[in-house]
Formats: sequence, C-alpha cells, structure tokens
Amino acid sequence: MKKLLLGIALLASTAFCGTMDKEVAHLTITQSEIENASRWDEIRRWTGEAATRGAKTLILEINVTQGTAQTTLPLAEEIARLKLHTIAYVNTSAVAGGALMALACDEIWMAPGSRIGAAPPIVPDGEDLSQKVQDTKLAESLAVLKAGARSLAKLKGHKPEIAEAFVDREKGLEPHAAKGELLLLDADTAVPLLAKGIAPDLKAIAKDSKLVTLNAAWFEQKPAEAPKAVAEVKTEKKSSKGPYTGKVVVITVGEEDLIIPARFEFMKRTLRLCDEQGAEAVLFDLDTPGGMAWETTTLMMQDLQKLAIKSLAYVNTRAISAGALTAMATDAIYMAPASSIGAATPVTGSGESMGEAERAKYNSAFLGMARAAVRAKGHDVRILEGMIDKDAGLVINGRVIVPKGQIVTLDADQATMLVDGKPLLAKSIVKTIDDIKKSELLKGETLVAEPTMFEWIAIWVTQFAWLLILVGLASGYLEMQTPGFGLAGFVALIAFSIFFFGHYVAGSLVGHETMIMTLIFIVGIVLIGVELLAAPGTILPGLVGFLCVMVALVYTMSGWEIAPAMPADGATTPVESSGFNLAQYAVGLRNFALGVTGAGILITLMILWLPELRPFRALVLETAAGGSAADTPSQRDAAKAHVGETGITRSALRPYGSVEIGGKIIEAVADANAYLEPGRAVRVREASGGRIVVEAV
Repeated sequence: MKKLLLGIALLASTAFCGTMDKEVAHLTITQSEIENASRWDEIRRWTGEAATRGAKTLILEINVTQGTAQTTLPLAEEIARLKLHTIAYVNTSAVAGGALMALACDEIWMAPGSRIGAAPPIVPDGEDLSQKVQDTKLAESLAVLKAGARSLAKLKGHKPEIAEAFVDREKGLEPHAAKGELLLLDADTAVPLLAKGIAPDLKAIAKDSKLVTLNAAWFEQKPAEAPKAVAEVKTEKKSSKGPYTGKVVVITVGEEDLIIPARFEFMKRTLRLCDEQGAEAVLFDLDTPGGMAWETTTLMMQDLQKLAIKSLAYVNTRAISAGALTAMATDAIYMAPASSIGAATPVTGSGESMGEAERAKYNSAFLGMARAAVRAKGHDVRILEGMIDKDAGLVINGRVIVPKGQIVTLDADQATMLVDGKPLLAKSIVKTIDDIKKSELLKGETLVAEPTMFEWIAIWVTQFAWLLILVGLASGYLEMQTPGFGLAGFVALIAFSIFFFGHYVAGSLVGHETMIMTLIFIVGIVLIGVELLAAPGTILPGLVGFLCVMVALVYTMSGWEIAPAMPADGATTPVESSGFNLAQYAVGLRNFALGVTGAGILITLMILWLPELRPFRALVLETAAGGSAADTPSQRDAAKAHVGETGITRSALRPYGSVEIGGKIIEAVADANAYLEPGRAVRVREASGGRIVVEAV
C-alpha cells in the first residue's frame, strides 16, 4: 500500500511539473525591459515560474537598438544562470545591451536583415567630472564590460574574441571589423560565425512545440496545487548524518580570521560538511576589519555559491573590507546595533593605499569577480561598487546615500533603511543570533563550528612558522656538535615535521608539493652536513644546501601567496601567474629571515656560553662520577693547560674538538669560531674555568 501511494505521488508530481514539457516559453526583450527595474522583476518571476511548471526551453526575442551595455550586463548574467535551454532570436536588432543578452543564451538565431554587436561602454558626460576622471571611469567600465562579455561567451560556447570585439573597438576582428571599429554583424555574416542560422519567425525555431508567451495573464493562470504527498517526495533530500545535521551552524569570523590562510581552509571544510550533513543553515558571525582579498573572493564565488542550504551573515559589530564581501555573498544579512559594513577597497599587503592606475585595475578586477556572486544572492550590486570604488558613491533612485568621492560604509540604520519598500542591504537590526533564527523561522539547535585538532595545529604553525624554523635550525646545529643522535636531533626533527605537516593541513602545500618540498629540504640538510662533517671548507655543498633549505621553507610558507596573477583586461577570473614575482614570497622570506636570524643569535650564545651554563653542565653525571664536573679527568687536564702552551689537534674543531697538549687529550674550542682540521699545530690563547681556546700556530 505504501509503495502504491508513493507511486501515485510520483505520477502526480510528474503531471504537475510537466505542464510545459512540450511547450516553449517566449519573452520579448526591448530597451524598456532592460531599463525598467520593475519590468525586469516581472520577467524574473515569470522565468522562474516557467521553470517550475516544467518548461525546458526559453526563446528571447530581442529587439534592442540603443542603450547602455553596462546596465544590461547584470541582467544578461541572470539569463545565463537560468536552468533552461535559452535561445536568442535577433529580431531585428541586438546592439548595445541586446548583444549581451544574445551572448547569454545557449543558441543565437538571426531574422533576415537583422544585426548584432556594437556594445561599447558609455560614460555619461558631466560638468562635475574632469576629463581625467571620465577617462578613468571609461577604462574601468570597459574592463568590466569586456570581462563580462567574454565570460558570457565562454559559458555559452560562443567565441570570446567576438564578444570582445563587440565591446572594445581596439580589438577588431578581421576581416569583419578593422582595429578601431566596433564589430557589428549582419545576419548573413553572423552565420556561422556566431549564430546558428537564419529563421523567418519564432515558429521556425520552436518547430512542433507550442509557443507560450510569458506575461502577467499567463503568470496568474497557475496550475492546481500539488498533493501533499508530492511535496513530501520532492523535498526529500539524501544527506549523511553528522554533528551538523539539522543544526544552525555558526562560523565565527574574528579580527584575524580573514588574514590567516588556515582559517579559510577551516571555513571551506565547514561549509562542505554543512551541505553534506544537511545543516538547516550556516551563519557567519562577523566582527572583522578585513583580510586577504583573493581568498575571500574564492570563498564568495565558489564555496558560498555552491552551498545548497541557507547562508546568513550577522554583522556583530564590524564587517569591513573582506568581511563585507563575505557578508554580501550570503543569502541574508542582519546587523547588530551600532554595527557597520563596507569599505572594501583593495589595499596593498602593508595596508597602504594604491596609486590611481593600480587602484583602477584592482577595482575593476574585484568588481568583475564579486559582482556575480553578490547579484546571485539578491543584493544590490551598486552597494558593492560603492564599497570598492570611492568614485562610484551610492545613489539609489536619485537619492544620494553616500556621495561620490567617499567609500561606502553603512551603519546599521543605513543598511536596513527601506528603499522602494525593501531594505537597502540588511534585513533588520537584531541583538542576538536567536533573533535571527526567529526571523528566518529556523528551528535547529545553534552549534558553533570549531577547528579540529589538526586545523588548530595548522593555524598555529602558519602564525609561528618562524619560531619552528628557529628551534629546528638551532637544535640541528647543536646535534651536529655532539656524537650520535640525541635529544637535540629529535627536537629538530619534530620542529620541521610539524612545520611541513601544519602547512600541508592548512592548504599551503597541495598533493605532491608536500613530498617535493620535503625532499628538497632533506637534500639541503644532507649537503649542509657534508660541508660541516665530511668536506669542511669546500663551501659549495654548504651553499647549495642552504639554498635548498631556503627554497623549501619559503615556498612552503608562500603557498597561498603564489596566487594567480591579476586578471588581464579586467577579466572576472584570475589567470595563471607567469614569471617570478618576489612580492608573492614576501611573507615566506620574512618568516625565514626571522627564523634564521633568531637561530644565529641562539647558536652564537650557545658557542660563547655553553660550557658555562648550568643547564648544560648538568648534563654531566656528577654524582655518577663521584664528584663535581671539575673532578672529571678531562676537566682536570684542561685546568692544567696554560696560555702559550702548544699542541696539536686530534679531531676537527668545528669549532669544538679534541686537542693534545702536554701528552693529554682535552676538549678545546677554536678561536673566533674558526675551523681547524686534524693534525694542525695550535697554541692556547685563553684558559679559563676549564674552557680552553686555541689558535692556529
């Protein structure tokens, strides 16, 4: 009986969802649809309803003869994300924004005598803007628009060079458009260069399918409500059970969390587990002044966009720079009293402002990457633009929220102010996370996500990598001065093992990189050992070994910094880095320098004071020897040595070793930490408290 009911429910579901299975949805796109926000809101609802009713194909009949392409780009990106097979029918013109609409579709068909292309950026003339400012804004608009057009073309399988030639007159496309001319294709030229064919009307494209025009009347004719059993079947979702199942998972983002690469790995893992285990929602509890830009945009564009469950942001109390970008990549934002969000202009790693040209390039790149993520979550892209570009300001429906020349940073009241009946950015002002749960009707238990033990190790290692280098090098040197393999060797081995393991867990090293860097490091240590123990004075093994150690350690610490290069020409995604860029290794070089300098100071202190320091004297088993350290034969012999006496080295002094003086073998140290080979004549330069310093004769 249960199986029968389930089968009936599935059949009912199929019948309900398939009401447009054999129909083709149709929309007309003119300049009025593009310029009128309320009109586009209707189109958004209609296309969503068509998909719900089972439509598989949507034809956009485009007739756009003028307008600004910049304003159309975000709308075209919405069309590109539709889960429908989209067809553009150019009837009779698709220029400016119309060309972008066509590029956002899976197929393009041309009407006889139609044309497509010529979509340059346009910056309105203004008496309050200097020519230099207008040129800068035009360059920024061109970069963003070209990147968007290229992305649309790549996504839908069109030729990116055609999209670029539509936007940038400097590209050209021989023989159809010379350099300096915008590309504008007629129907005959567009096939097969861009379009699939020429069709006399819509019916020729729809073929045997029925055309259904999406409009208000159609939208009101909703099918009967599905049976309850159907809803239950449709909402059933398979997920693995775990600690996050059914919970509201809170990810705390504090002051330093967005500047520690290992914390990003923790957040990514948490988001993935929330999805896999079926958490009710994930909430970012933000109180941060910002952080690393590339990692944040990756979190925005990939991890948060892939999230199937609801994502929320609680600005408690700051979401500045990278924190603001993170918040705007979630489904809903809430503000704490006296909180603020914004100021996402990129700055250099030292926090300094960029030059005008560099700032324009970075602004264009980040806008191109972050815009789609923000728009997908339903937030106003103009707010993002104002947060990144101080020349944009924030003007909504003629109302100046933040004037041009100021970076947009909104307080709680501004973020929640109503514009056209909707909050500007944040839903409301709340005091606690429980208030957010009530507003979002969330029933699950609140669970604060915490890093695992390995993740804590990774976070600690990435913060104090220089300290591990210091301990490892100093312990390694001490081990080389003593016979066998003892405590110092184990300390060095543990320090460097934690160093490489921690960076691997943190994501700085990926896959085979861990093995390669570890191998280079071991080779370097072996070569240094050869220099010190087997072939002292040859220099080359020691130099090559030091370089190997430096390369392995610096590269390991710079895994996150070796990021893709800045997108070319305003592309929306970074490109593979080409060539060596020292700035990418700045953090690794700094930590390496700190570690080596600290180890050098520690080693110097050990050389100077090791025999005198009580902790090291305690290593001598005084009680087993039947007296103090001074009573041992070697110390008694050393005490008898006098300044000026001569002898001969019986082992290499590096700088410590054995010397025969007056027929007695005693421990001595070479003057000025020099290296003395075995069999070398020496003279006692200093004798104090059992410490014998010798120099070459």
